[in-house]
Amino acid sequence: MLSRHSLCLIGLLLTATPTLCAEEKSTVRLDTSLEEPYQVAVDGELAGQSVTVLECIFKHLQQPYRIQLTSVSRARQNVSRHIADGFFSSAPDSQVDGYAQLSAPLLMEKWYWYAYDPLILTKPIWDHELRIGSVLGSNSMTWLEARGITVAQKVPRLEQLIELLQRGRIDLFLADDNAMHSALLKYPAKQALQRRFVRYSPLGVYFAHDFLQQHPDFLNAFNRQVEHCAPKGSTLTEAEAHYLRQLTARHLQRWAYHDDLLNALRRVVTRNTSIERIRELDRQWLRERLLEEKPLIRRLLQTPPSLLLANITRQHQPLFNEIFLSDHSGQLVAISEVTSDYWQADEDDFQQARDLPAGQIHIGGIEYDGSTQSFQSKVSAPIHDPRDGRFLGVLSLGINIESAFGDNLL
Repeated sequence: MLSRHSLCLIGLLLTATPTLCAEEKSTVRLDTSLEEPYQVAVDGELAGQSVTVLECIFKHLQQPYRIQLTSVSRARQNVSRHIADGFFSSAPDSQVDGYAQLSAPLLMEKWYWYAYDPLILTKPIWDHELRIGSVLGSNSMTWLEARGITVAQKVPRLEQLIELLQRGRIDLFLADDNAMHSALLKYPAKQALQRRFVRYSPLGVYFAHDFLQQHPDFLNAFNRQVEHCAPKGSTLTEAEAHYLRQLTARHLQRWAYHDDLLNALRRVVTRNTSIERIRELDRQWLRERLLEEKPLIRRLLQTPPSLLLANITRQHQPLFNEIFLSDHSGQLVAISEVTSDYWQADEDDFQQARDLPAGQIHIGGIEYDGSTQSFQSKVSAPIHDPRDGRFLGVLSLGINIESAFGDNLL
């Protein structure tokens, strides 16, 4: 069941002047608009996926807040004019960056082109004959216009785009998968819709620069709580997993069996793998992450295999959030940057990869990575010794979903 937050509804819905509710001075005001399933009104209360995440964050922060419901354009204006402290849910927007800063992503939108004629989806999107529709003020409309793509029809609601498509007034439109699912429940399509995946897009809260200047520690504290409150993960489609598998395989062919990595794995074959010793090192690793002195972590970071992985991560930034190599017992051998823990054998991705034959890859679901403040998929591959086929360890990659799928416009 979705959590709810009371609305101040008097004179707020799409009005020129929002009515203020009684509040404490310290209360953070966030403006938003209705957009299912992220922000929905139910019996005078606001619910939805983004509201649920925000409720969790502010609860952990012990910070009073209230949500003001208005239009998308009014929400942005209120932040730019210092009337509201922030607005949500928003994808990155270069124009808003001038007066506000985007938080870590609370959720991810998944955008598709929708059309009835599958041939329409194969045309270049800059074709001037294409009649494109979009929802006014939506993240996808902002994204299209920022790329110089003409939007022929702009309407307030997604259901209207479905109707315009059915009536032949537009050829296609760009919409979020979750929002489209909600719209089709209200306004079912009269014939099967065709779709083509475009990209993942992060959704966060834009906080006004003046608010953040007055509260310099707020955004860092807010972003730290996102890791605890963002959805734990979602499953990739078969096509997406296939794409990531191919993408990863191309990279692994180039450097996964580099001599520095293989020799490091061969050298540690005889090291202590008792569970007591491993747990002791794991505890030390967790302590060092909180301390200024980090002998174990720094020693590993400075090895040639770790420097190799760090260089690969930099070369392909921001595709890889992290790359790390663990031996047959799950102990770290090389890292591109500091990992959350030392022992990997109790992680599902290690266990899945360990049992795979050489050349196979395990693709994990989408999960939020707090260290990079992005959504990623953990991809893992077993490493076998080319000399005798012996299992040596597991190579794990955190792949930034937004970067991996990128802009998929034709």
